[in-house]
Parts: sequence; structure tokens; C-alpha cells
Amino acid sequence: MAKKKYTLLTEFNHDYTLIVIKTVLEDFRLAYFLNLNFGLQLKKEDFTLKVHKKEGEFTVFGYEDLNTAKYWSLIANKQIVDKKENGHFNLFEEISNTYTLIKEEKKADFFLKIENNNITTTTLIKKINSFYKVITSYEINPNDLKSKDLLIF
Repeated sequence: MAKKKYTLLTEFNHDYTLIVIKTVLEDFRLAYFLNLNFGLQLKKEDFTLKVHKKEGEFTVFGYEDLNTAKYWSLIANKQIVDKKENGHFNLFEEISNTYTLIKEEKKADFFLKIENNNITTTTLIKKINSFYKVITSYEINPNDLKSKDLLIF
């Protein structure tokens, strides 16, 4: 008698607002500006996103607003890692590797994920675009991303 093989397929609910942010700011500076302008208290989480079969660790800042039941996450999409050989840089090779979390949005530096969002994102995006050294920000539909499950944590 042959053994039957069963596969369990799971479908996650992607019911959140996702905003792409392109900036030259470092993660802690962007979190500071978001805290200052939106009355948040984003703090660096104790964990980093490590994706199976991918290199790189991606930082996450989080804040849960207990009054409105919203959860805000600032997720880094890029990580730059210096390459050193025996503690020294090689003059004729690239000195760093850049890893991205969501390949479909290679130019995105950060994602702002808002769960249980009930505010209009147009005013939110206008305010983010006015931040110092923010190039642009815009909303995307997480269901359009092939690797959307990487944003569930």
C-alpha cells in the first residue's frame, strides 16, 4: 500500500496599510521623525527579520497604540554588509553587499506597516514626504507583492 502525501496550504490575511518610503535617512532617524510628527513611540524591536534562504537581517521598529488598537511597524527593506577579507578591504573588489527583503520593491528603503488603520493615507503620505531627506513615499497594496508573507511577524 502506497503512502499518501498531503500538503497543507495556508493563506494569510494581509489586511493592513503598507507605505513605501525612499530616503537616505538611517532607520533610527526616520523612526524619530515619525514619532515626532505622528505622536508615536516607535522603538527598536528585540528581534530582526531573518528570512530563510536569504542573507541579511532587517531591523524592525514597532509601536502599539492601545487607545486605537493600531500597530505601527517600520521595517527596513535594505541591509548593506561590508565585505572584508582577514579584516582588510580588497582594493579591486566591491566593498559591500546590499540585501533586500522585498525584491519587488528593490528601490524601497523602508516599509511603514499600519495594522487596523482607519485614517486616510493621503495626509499621512504628504506629511512623510515633507520630512527632511525623504525622497518619496507612496502606498502599495500588499496583496500585489509576491513575497508579502515576509511582512507577517
